[in-house]
Amino acid sequence: MKLTLLRNLLVLDAAVLFLLGALLIFLPTQVELAFHFQDLPAGVAYIIGLWGCAMATMGLGYVVAATNPIRHVVWVQVGIARGAAEVVLGLVCLARGTVTFQQAGFGIIIAGLMSLGYLVLYPRQPRLVGGGEGVNPDPAKPRQV
Repeated sequence: MKLTLLRNLLVLDAAVLFLLGALLIFLPTQVELAFHFQDLPAGVAYIIGLWGCAMATMGLGYVVAATNPIRHVVWVQVGIARGAAEVVLGLVCLARGTVTFQQAGFGIIIAGLMSLGYLVLYPRQPRLVGGGEGVNPDPAKPRQV
């Protein structure tokens, strides 16, 4: 069940990243206005579009990861790191007065929830029940009898 929830979280994250990426690529000016940024230089739309390319391609990576989260666990790790980095950056920008909570609050909350979700659902190695007698903990080293 935990693996199914992780797959669903990866697909949800992929959809959000792909949709946001597409919006940043094709409607950068409207995205600026939606986040209450006004009177930005025209060149900012290019940078926003590049950011959209990165987000959309990351979304595709999350779709691949959802097919087998154990095999593609690095994408789960990236999700944790990305969410944590977005929260830290958002809070720093809020503290500096670079953005308002109205501009950054939703993104901070969503990034934190996604990162927390990945942490909770992170695929861990199964634990042996009963102390694991007779089991070699390090298969790279031969067991001495």
